[in-house]
Amino acid sequence: MNRFFVFFFLNAFALALCAQPSGLKLVDRLAVDADEFWGVDTYQHLYFSKNNVFYKTEKQKRFQFQDLQLGELEGVDLLNPLKILLFYKDANTIVIVDNRLNEIERVNFNFIPDFKTLDFAGISKDNLFWIFNAEVQQLELFNYESLGTRSSSLPLTKEIIGFRSNYNFSWLRHPEGFLKFNINGSLIDEFKFEEAVSFNIFKNQVMVQTENYLELFDKNPEFKIRFKKPEISFNQFYFNGENLYIYSDKVLYTYQYNIVNN
Repeated sequence: MNRFFVFFFLNAFALALCAQPSGLKLVDRLAVDADEFWGVDTYQHLYFSKNNVFYKTEKQKRFQFQDLQLGELEGVDLLNPLKILLFYKDANTIVIVDNRLNEIERVNFNFIPDFKTLDFAGISKDNLFWIFNAEVQQLELFNYESLGTRSSSLPLTKEIIGFRSNYNFSWLRHPEGFLKFNINGSLIDEFKFEEAVSFNIFKNQVMVQTENYLELFDKNPEFKIRFKKPEISFNQFYFNGENLYIYSDKVLYTYQYNIVNN
């Protein structure tokens, strides 16, 4: 009887949380002339690119990184503001820059002993990158000092269309939902989310954008908080646990979470 009560309570709580009314409060808007908005770090510094030049704004200062030979900037990982990862897919190259956007490391995967073609890349702990190797359809943890793979997943049969990571975990999006892996390359969670348009992460939180709403969840995707999307069109957003940043029509909107507890 007690087990039944606990089970009933947990399920009722999950349903209540999913249905919990929540909202977003606009607190700031800033004109930003950018081609791509990449995010805001924990120090509230802004990162974006324009004409394939990567920029960081810090108070009244602006820093930049550019290498025309690398082609289009495909991805940016701001997990560690002192070691920012820049991924150039066309060049099959990862560049690490410091907090002044000075280059401190570069790996061209065309010229390493074990050739790899990358679709996605992100920062992990120590001297490790998360990479998705398109040649074998595997997620790998790659040591950029030894130029070797530390661990890898089994080959994946699903089409991978999105990627996000933190130090310990990586999330891969496919057309029907998400796969979550740990640093040993083991699949530890899988859940459906067919209506997802894009997603982002902060620590262990995942925020998914659909056509009509944004949905936030932590380790358990059953416990979700849903936000009605602002009435602006956008495909670039970032969040950091306190604020949601949406870039639309050359304007960066900052929203605070406004979760109503009943």
